[in-house]
Amino acid sequence: MNDLEILEMINEIGYLLLKHGAEIYRVEESLQRMCQGLGFQNVEVFAIPTYFTLSLTRHDGTPYHSSKRSRTNRMHLDHLYELNNLVRQISNQELNNNEIRQKIDEIKSQKLNFQLILIGYIVSAAMFCVFFGGGWNEMLVSAIIGFVLYYFIYLMEKLNMNGIVRTILSSMVLSTIAIIAHKMNLIGDQQSVITGTLMLLVPGIAITNSLRDIIGGDFVSGLSRMIEAILIAASIAIGVGIMMMLLKGA
Repeated sequence: MNDLEILEMINEIGYLLLKHGAEIYRVEESLQRMCQGLGFQNVEVFAIPTYFTLSLTRHDGTPYHSSKRSRTNRMHLDHLYELNNLVRQISNQELNNNEIRQKIDEIKSQKLNFQLILIGYIVSAAMFCVFFGGGWNEMLVSAIIGFVLYYFIYLMEKLNMNGIVRTILSSMVLSTIAIIAHKMNLIGDQQSVITGTLMLLVPGIAITNSLRDIIGGDFVSGLSRMIEAILIAASIAIGVGIMMMLLKGA
């Protein structure tokens, strides 16, 4: 088995794990297990939410070092499930190079189920609105906002817009729709609509993963995720506050 060929594929797997939202400990542990399972020595891995480095000693005794950076990360649990299975198979030396490459290409070819995500936006917005005290009218408006928000976020992702700016603009859009609906007497409780739909933007996964990393001893990655979550929360507040002042929302 060619060392450089297999190491390139291992790096690609690590990159995909980062890109699709794997925990930092999972990225480091997966890379380490694959390399050690294949007989490489002195394996060291360091990862943060957007970057990892891998260093080891090859079978011929020469040192090897590589690094990968993922600029845009998005949670994809189906990919993570398949990647975890692939990591176990490589660690147990159950696959040859061609089989590993084929499985990586199969995982990369899997597409997000955009229809299901859209339904998730609509239903989540409506149900959170009810949770915060909204009625039928508020629930309907929240569902419409979820529909609009999905396509708005999708468009900004296609434009490679900065995450902070994307969050500010998204919160401005949902606040605008809610305030206008309230001024047109379509809804009676504006706050339940805004609060419910804002839950679509709240960085719950980032907060959870940051605490998990900190508890696990990965303080650098934990603090970076925590700062990201705080900035997103601040961006949400800024976007809503701007539209409340401009449109004089209740």
